[in-house]
This record gives sequence, structure tokens and C-alpha cells, in this order.
Amino acid sequence: MKSLQSYFLISAIVILSILTGIFIWCNKHLTQIPKFNEESFNAPVSSKYIPTNTDLVFHWKLNPGLLPKYIENYQDKVSKHAINKKVSFIRDSSFQLIGFNFAKDISKWVGDYGSFAVFDSNKKTINDWLMVLAIKEDVNIKQELESILGSKVVDESTNQSNKISTSKTEIISKQINSNNSIYFANDEDNLLISSNPNIIQSSIEELDSNIINTKKMYKNIQLKDNLKDGLLLLEMSPKKIFNLIGQEEDLLNINKVDNLVSSVNVDKNKLNLEGILAYNVKTKMPVKDINSNLIDIKKESELPENYILVDNPKQYFQKDSVHPYQKLIASIIKESTTSDYSELLKIILENSQGNLIWINDKDWLILTRKSDTKKTEIDDILKKENFLNSNLDFKSRKLEIWSKISTNENNTYELKDNIEAIVEEDEKTYIWSQNLSSISNFDNTNYLKNYSDNEQNTNEFNDFDDVLKIHLGKEKTKAILNSFYPYILLKTMLGNTLNPPQDIDIAIAVPTINYPDFIKVKINLKTS
Repeated sequence: MKSLQSYFLISAIVILSILTGIFIWCNKHLTQIPKFNEESFNAPVSSKYIPTNTDLVFHWKLNPGLLPKYIENYQDKVSKHAINKKVSFIRDSSFQLIGFNFAKDISKWVGDYGSFAVFDSNKKTINDWLMVLAIKEDVNIKQELESILGSKVVDESTNQSNKISTSKTEIISKQINSNNSIYFANDEDNLLISSNPNIIQSSIEELDSNIINTKKMYKNIQLKDNLKDGLLLLEMSPKKIFNLIGQEEDLLNINKVDNLVSSVNVDKNKLNLEGILAYNVKTKMPVKDINSNLIDIKKESELPENYILVDNPKQYFQKDSVHPYQKLIASIIKESTTSDYSELLKIILENSQGNLIWINDKDWLILTRKSDTKKTEIDDILKKENFLNSNLDFKSRKLEIWSKISTNENNTYELKDNIEAIVEEDEKTYIWSQNLSSISNFDNTNYLKNYSDNEQNTNEFNDFDDVLKIHLGKEKTKAILNSFYPYILLKTMLGNTLNPPQDIDIAIAVPTINYPDFIKVKINLKTS
């Protein structure tokens, strides 16, 4: 396993990919943040130095030196100093991990964009990395480097074959401790910094000679064309990163993803994350004889506190699901329902092939179409668990109750009636619940009316079909985030002062091609 320093380095970079967005998003209605989401994914100029064999790449389009002061300007007088201090601490600590004093070494000359990449180095306890920083105009970077180094030292530790092949560029070094040094090279308006001089050398040589992995580059271009540009951009291989840091526990099955490309944008009080998850596995999509787009709940006023819309949940929850993204979607649904996930909910999901709606205002219920639901199979499963069905007329509703009697052992034996399922059906619909008030107070008029074919349900990219939409209110959002490790670490770094968002929206879409090997994910966090 890699050292803890390696683990925290990688964790810090992943967290920083959303950190700036979170801080800006937490400060409501910031209208001056630049917008990047009108175009496709477009990495900054610094990205041209990043080789294709990286395991993680993080790009930014905001000067890190200006970030604390910028956010401070949008705080009340009481919060200004505290916010500035916290933002500066996280930024400075991140640079300190790679041997820099940000305020002293970098802040005077750093520009408005940059990139950071991590490489797998199996034989080392610390992974190699490369940082590319934009240089401000009218800055004498040679003088700045002399200030950082104390004196200019040309790297003589590498032999002739390891030196930069161009006469215009030289590598200089700074010793951090007895075992490690960092290396610098100035190329045009960018400063390359790395733990390994060979990485700098190859980056510039491949840039000059245009040596690229054509197949991988074409694949990445295809993925990025389906993604909006962002203030922050992240490219990584979750599968490799999990192996790199020795992480064995599944995180929503993300460790099965071969490539992740994502962007972060801020829109007033919303933080928008968009990503493409790609796999080195292709599977034939099932033939659909109906429009698979999710049903449409048109008015925001009609929305319950928490809901999940999923198309054909059976394909995600069946034991023989063939594609990794199916397990990912199943994990997201399971985590989103939090404590409401039960054996009954699992059985319904496994036996529903069309649109399914899970709703929770106080207690949960599920809506399915009769034509899409294998009711007989669900009944058989309940019978095997010794549940018996009976009928109940309640508030002009005809309900089917599945229950069984058990004993409750206290000081005296007591009989206990266990209600496993309450079912209401009409001509086209089943409504499922375990709570009588939840199902009796529900108005089914507008929920499973028709498959939507209007503009709202048309994906921005016509080559995708929505298969999952999730909306969670504050309490369930808080419950999910409090079990998500990066969020826990971020809260700890901020002294547990980070308030949860008001709600979260998650959407997943799959391409309409027959053999997809990637899916699209959108996450929106809202403060008010």
C-alpha cells in the first residue's frame, strides 16, 4: 500500500476539484463568477503539457491567489476574516503537501489557470506528480525562481540522456529534504513543476514532437464532447486511483469506472457538477418498444420533498446485471433512500420493468404501472416469507394488506401484527407502501399520467436517454453527504462549519447507441 502522504495527496486533489465550487456556492447569489457551461469541455492551455498516461488530472480556471479575497468580499463583516482564513488554510495546506509555501513562493506570479496531474509510481512510496501554473504577464519568472531556490541551481543529477532536448529549456531543482527534490522548467508562459525531472522532459518533448496516444486521445475527445465546460475540470481513472491508495471498500461502485471526466460550474445559489463515467466494457442495450424517457412532473409546486424516478429498475437490481454502470445506479438508488431501503422496496425494484416512482414526504410509497410490474412474482415472494393477504376498505380505497402475526417477548408474550406491504390498484397503476396514512393521503391524479414527450424531458444532448432522476430534500441530503468520505473530510478541514445544501438533484442518462460504454451524470446542489 502507498504511504499515507500519497493517500492524502490524491484525496486533497480530488476534494479540491469541488472545493472552490463549494465555497462559492455556499455564498448565495454570487453573480460575478465566470460562466463556462455554454461550450463543451475545454481544458486550459496548461493541459497541453499533461501526458496521456496520468491517473488523475485537475484543471482550474480561477487564480488561486485571488480566491480567499474574492469570497471574503461576499461575506458579512463578522464572517469575512474567518472565511478568508479557512479558504487560505486549505489552499496553502494543499500546496504544502508538495513542498511549497504558497504565500511566499507562488502568490506573486501565479496566473489565472493551471493543471495538476498524478502518476502511478509502483516502486515509490510517494506518487510522481506534475503541476503546470500560468505565469502572470510582465513577471520575470527567473527572478521569482531564484527567490524560491535561494540561488539558481541547474540540475546535474540526471545524465545527458535525461536532459531536456531543446536548448531553450533547462530543468532546475530545489531540495525539499534529504530524500526528495522538486524540479522546475519555464516554457513560454507556463511553469512546469514536478517530483520527477523526466516527467517535465517528456512533457515538453512530446509537446514539441506531437507524440500522443491517438486511440486514447480520440476516446477522450469523444467523452468530453458530451460534457459542458467548467470552472473546475477533473479527469481521472477511479479504478486505478482506488488501487493506488489501497482502497478496498466500494464507493457506490465507482471503483469499477475506468475513466471519469467532470466539470464544476456555479450558477447563483447552485453548484452544478456534470460528469461522464466510462468503462472498458460494452453491452448491448435491451430493445425498448416504448418511449423510455421518464415521466414528467411539470410544476415544481407538485414535487414531493424526496422522489426518485427510475426507468426499468429490474435491469439494475437483478442478480445477473451485466454492465458495471447498472450496479452503480442500483447503489445510488439504495443510498438515496437511506433508512427507507427495505426488503419490500428491493423486491419491487427487482420486479418492475417500466417507470417507477419512489416518493417520500413523511413515509415512502412507490408507484408502478400494472403492465410493467410482475405482481404475481412479488406475491409469491411474500407468500414464501409466510405473509398472508387480506382486503381492507379505508376512506373509499380498496387496499390489499400483506401481513403476518409474530410473538413479541417481553415480560409476557404478546402477539404482534407485522405489516409488510399495503397495495392499492386501479385500472393502470399499483401504489405500494408500508404505511396506511401515506397511501391513504396520496393523490395519484398526475403522477403516472403519460410518458413525457415535451421539451422539458428532452435531454440537452439528443443522443442520451434519461434513466434516473433523484430529488432529495435537506434531511436526506444531509444523511447521504454525512456518509460520503470526501464530504466528511472537507467538513473536518473546515472545523465542522460547512452547512448541508437545501436539496440535491441527481440525473443519469445513457447514450442511445446499442453498445454504450459510458453514462452521463449531473448533480445540482442548492443552498436556498
